[in-house]
Amino acid sequence: MNLSPIDLLAISAAVIAVWMCGITRLKTILFGLAIQTALLACITILQGMSEHAWRILLLAGVVILVKALFIPLFLSWSAQKMNIRRDSGVFMKPSLTLMAGFCIFTMGYFIAPQVANPDMHNVGAAGMAISMLLMGMLMMMTRRLAISQVIGFLVLENGIFLYGLTQTSGLPMMMELGTVFDVLVGVLISGVVIFRINRNFEHMDVTQMRGLRH
Repeated sequence: MNLSPIDLLAISAAVIAVWMCGITRLKTILFGLAIQTALLACITILQGMSEHAWRILLLAGVVILVKALFIPLFLSWSAQKMNIRRDSGVFMKPSLTLMAGFCIFTMGYFIAPQVANPDMHNVGAAGMAISMLLMGMLMMMTRRLAISQVIGFLVLENGIFLYGLTQTSGLPMMMELGTVFDVLVGVLISGVVIFRINRNFEHMDVTQMRGLRH
């Protein structure tokens, strides 16, 4: 498989997702999320330069400001306010989650030719996008804290963004920016909900909410 610069950046972003699967310290996970999103912004810049599209370059600026800077800082501030430092996981130990993430990464590399758009030239990015989507789902299912599940959702969304960016001919500018701001609003709403859970239940462990069924 011939790898383009965009493919190599996509692989780097997916490797960070694998690393995040095995991390329990929230600040470190959020740092990884910021770096991963910054790599997606670099991919967006390369895509915009190759297509000579100013709207894609504008999108890259919005991704850096909103998704790579503001959202990780907001979540880090939220975690600090609630005195949350680590998430040990719930269904799987971090080491097992790391191994599962590596298996997903490997699968994404080998299925890339099957899921890539033949009209585009970024075959590797397609497989890495699918890997990131699945690893985001894995983090959402195996993390104990609500804020960690929000991070998993953001990794999943990064995978969707990467696939749409590299495997389609482009969406209207308003739809692309609308997607970014939808994610921002979703994170802000999640932050409010998380604060209310913490205030009312005095913890952020979502597994303890099963007691509400009784």
